[in-house]
Amino acid sequence: MLLAFADACLGGCAGADAGRSGADEAARLLATVRVVPERVTVLGYDRARFGGWAKVGACTAREAVLAEWFGNGAPAPECDGRGVIADPYTGDDLEPDGADIDHVYPLAAAWDFGAHAWDARRRREFANDVALNLVPVASAVNREKSDLTPAEWLPAPRGLRCGYSVRYLRVAVEWELPVSVADWEAMAEACGVRTRSG
Repeated sequence: MLLAFADACLGGCAGADAGRSGADEAARLLATVRVVPERVTVLGYDRARFGGWAKVGACTAREAVLAEWFGNGAPAPECDGRGVIADPYTGDDLEPDGADIDHVYPLAAAWDFGAHAWDARRRREFANDVALNLVPVASAVNREKSDLTPAEWLPAPRGLRCGYSVRYLRVAVEWELPVSVADWEAMAEACGVRTRSG
């Protein structure tokens, strides 16, 4: 389930068909997602308002992400991960002990775009969305990205930008969060989508 990222070429598109698939999904999502003029800072954001790591079976959501990503797509029997994967934001080798868990759609951005109005349960579910919004990445890259949205930050390797954009859009659509005009344009460019309808 977590490795559905590959469907959108997050780990790099292997050939024209994979690239076209990511671009096609991006076009569909870009036509679906709600677009607002800009991100407006809403006072009161605090990471604690999204709760801690929830339990996913015997593991925490953080552990479940590591176990699945570092377990070749299947959760490891223990709540940890082993081995090496390609960092989904850089393509570099990544080991579990050097990984942070990133919220693709940042919590602070979600707060500004509408999560401030959610109840505590919905915010916690969003923060622990293992299927869509949580990915392991290098600590330094996670800090660099911080709470930036696609107009401000995309993976440096161009080949990873469309997959990241598709993942971001999947989260936005699933959780009914909007994107700014600038974010929409950045993701459209990353995926080679030329026009904006409506």
